[in-house]
Amino acid sequence: MIDWDRIRQYRHVVEPSPPEWPAGVKAISLNGVSLLGVHESTGELYWDGQQIVTARRLASFERWMAALVTAASVILAIIETGRAAGLLAH
Repeated sequence: MIDWDRIRQYRHVVEPSPPEWPAGVKAISLNGVSLLGVHESTGELYWDGQQIVTARRLASFERWMAALVTAASVILAIIETGRAAGLLAH
């Protein structure tokens, strides 16, 4: 039988993390790998029973830029469609 408390006790390596890693981030020990799991039907990743969520959202500036580029593309498509149909002069 698996001793989950023992695995949790040694889930990280005892050596210090590389200096370029963010503070508080530790490497997973070989025992700690046992705490990773995958949900059978959804394929979602879990660490010690908690879902690992990786989501990145665009910043406000990036959303505005995306909206402007989309609007400009739609306007240009309308203009070019009008030119192709002979409704607008070149």
